[in-house]
Amino acid sequence: MKALRWTCVGMLLGAFTVGSTGPAAAHLDGACQASGTWRNAGISVDATAIGDEVVTIPRSDTVDWQGSVSGPPGDHSGSVWLELPPPFGTVEIDSWGGSGVTTSNSGSEEYKLPKLVPAGVTFTVAGEHVDANGTCTGYVNLQVEGSALSSPITWVSLAGTVGTGAGMAMLLKPLFRRV
Repeated sequence: MKALRWTCVGMLLGAFTVGSTGPAAAHLDGACQASGTWRNAGISVDATAIGDEVVTIPRSDTVDWQGSVSGPPGDHSGSVWLELPPPFGTVEIDSWGGSGVTTSNSGSEEYKLPKLVPAGVTFTVAGEHVDANGTCTGYVNLQVEGSALSSPITWVSLAGTVGTGAGMAMLLKPLFRRV
């Protein structure tokens, strides 16, 4: 879970300009800076750009991330979460808090998403950092590369749908018999 948590933190802190293709789907408000780079995929993102495109990430890679605030944070807190479709709400990925004078942080995290995480579906990772200098909020829209058909859950769902349809047809068969 730790690798996934820091990967999502890196994606939140970055994901705003993918390579030279222009702005990516992200937004950052507040006196903070952030960026992330996917080593193997060659994706670089910088939180200074704003856009609505979706960042497509590989199923596994290593993310080098960095973030900073404008001044010593003092007492601070924050969290990063994944926004799921209704009625599921949100899932917290990571949270932090404490007191300090460090104005930046960086790291590298390797991740490998399981096959059950659907590809080709857009997710929103959002977060907030609050300290003595104010509040910094942001989000990034991302998806795992590939198609929705690459997940075993899709095939199980399709088989369930076909099975349910066949069962329904069998139940309705007596209604269509000739008298």
